[in-house]
Amino acid sequence: MKVRQLLDRLAEYSPEAEVRFVHQRSYPLQAALGGIVSEGEIRAHEGRDLGDDEPEIVFLLEGQPLGYGRAHAWEACDS
Repeated sequence: MKVRQLLDRLAEYSPEAEVRFVHQRSYPLQAALGGIVSEGEIRAHEGRDLGDDEPEIVFLLEGQPLGYGRAHAWEACDS
């Protein structure tokens, strides 16, 4: 998914809604969103540059665990 696609999808929801990350489809767990960082920011932190031929990637970082997720989240998303 590209950043533009994520922004378009998020525009459908209230800007006051909390964002959580649900992972492990067969054993769903949820977590708060811990942060967002790009490959370029990571490289800069390491004192290196992102190469011109390397794509920029944005990482959504897992935050505090919040217990079990919703197993039907994937089905609802796909419908």
